[in-house]
Amino acid sequence: MSVKSPQSIIEAIWSNVQEADKVLRKRDEVREHIIKISRDIIRESGYVITSLHSGEISDATQHLGKMNELFKEFSSILRNFPELRFTGLVFNAEAEYVEARVLYDIAVHNRVPSIAELGIDPVSYLQGLLDVVGELKRLTLESVSKNDFNTATNYFKIAEGIYEAIRPLDYPEALLPGVRRKTDIARAVVETLRSLLTDLRFRKELLDALELTRNLFRNT
Repeated sequence: MSVKSPQSIIEAIWSNVQEADKVLRKRDEVREHIIKISRDIIRESGYVITSLHSGEISDATQHLGKMNELFKEFSSILRNFPELRFTGLVFNAEAEYVEARVLYDIAVHNRVPSIAELGIDPVSYLQGLLDVVGELKRLTLESVSKNDFNTATNYFKIAEGIYEAIRPLDYPEALLPGVRRKTDIARAVVETLRSLLTDLRFRKELLDALELTRNLFRNT
């Protein structure tokens, strides 16, 4: 075999490479835009969570609205560039979005939004759901500090429920990135809270018994 017209081949190569360059340049522009929006989503998510912990529901609702609008734009872009969909950048932003939405709905509406309702990938949903466990720990401790043990116990049960629901999932890291590590963290959080609440319950029962004994002695 021999090549008789290398110039035509070289010209075709240049043409194809230039075409690839156009596509990649566009993807890079979109990627930069996604990075910016993802940062905005993460920022608003943080504001939602901080406001919830501060008891400022109105502020949390306002930031939630901004985050929802950003996420709509984010999702719209990804629909046109599916090749960017399954990346760490996208998963991280979506997980933050899920965390804020789920925590808000638990704390304000006593419910949990579904995967379909959020329009999210299942991996991002699970990642965000596990992140909620840490925030539920904070709410549990805040309730304990106010001597509201019933609310503290309810938050703990939800955190435990998240862990127990996700714990049996057994998929490779390539299919379910980051979830195994977050599950391990959630387990540690749940075990710590269980130990704390058990100890506090025991102390309360002991104090109640002592108080009852004192009252009996006073009345005799």
